[in-house]
Amino acid sequence: MRQGTALLIGIVLSLAAGGTALAGVPMLAATYSQDAAIQGAFRAVLNRDPSASELRRYRVLMDENGWTEADVRRDLGERTDYRRYSGGRGVSPTAVVRRAYQDILGRDPDAQGLREYRNKIVTEGWSEQDVREALRRSDEYASTGTTRTASADRIIRRAYRDVLHREPDPSGVETYRRNIIENGWDEHDVRLALAKSPERAQQRLGLTDAQATEIVRRAYLAVLNREPDETGMRDYKARVLRDRWTEQQVAQALRNSDEYRRKHP
Repeated sequence: MRQGTALLIGIVLSLAAGGTALAGVPMLAATYSQDAAIQGAFRAVLNRDPSASELRRYRVLMDENGWTEADVRRDLGERTDYRRYSGGRGVSPTAVVRRAYQDILGRDPDAQGLREYRNKIVTEGWSEQDVREALRRSDEYASTGTTRTASADRIIRRAYRDVLHREPDPSGVETYRRNIIENGWDEHDVRLALAKSPERAQQRLGLTDAQATEIVRRAYLAVLNREPDETGMRDYKARVLRDRWTEQQVAQALRNSDEYRRKHP
């Protein structure tokens, strides 16, 4: 069903219900407006319509980051994984297929799959995203939630190692796994979010001993309502300077402490 038709049906049903459902019409209209903008960007840049997962991804970016159609067009134009294959660009179709299989399905491609997708890239100009989207639609990927979760976790772990130079924390895994599985995010989106995180900003700037001390002190005052003791200051300051912990991570560790539990039974 076309989006415009769906919008009209929603309005008609709201009126038929005596206006009781009219509150949902603005939301439906907003979603329709977003989808139209995303579709316009895809047609202008890639000459095709977005997939369902791509629509979800860019809706989230519009809702949470205030993106416009111009932002979607810029993003699509800058991403190398959306560029259609053309010979002589230094791109190995075999490497593209292997990387997609390892990320999405957690294995190397079988001979038939490698041949089929390599041919799609070379003869039909498929991009890396086309290969990945096809694998996400496969029965193998959809067969179990375990496959989807493992695929998301592989992507998250590599992004954390490359961008923040550490293993992901449980809350990060949970957040980005949900975005990948439910909102159509991919590794590009995870990397972009990590690159814009306070932790990455802290890494780029570097911290002095005095700044690390102040981070620990603020966390103690906010969570435990007291100044840090000598041992706590030493241990958490080492975490900030050596392991690049953020103030949020220090605060979370304090919330997991026995002292915090005693004060908040």
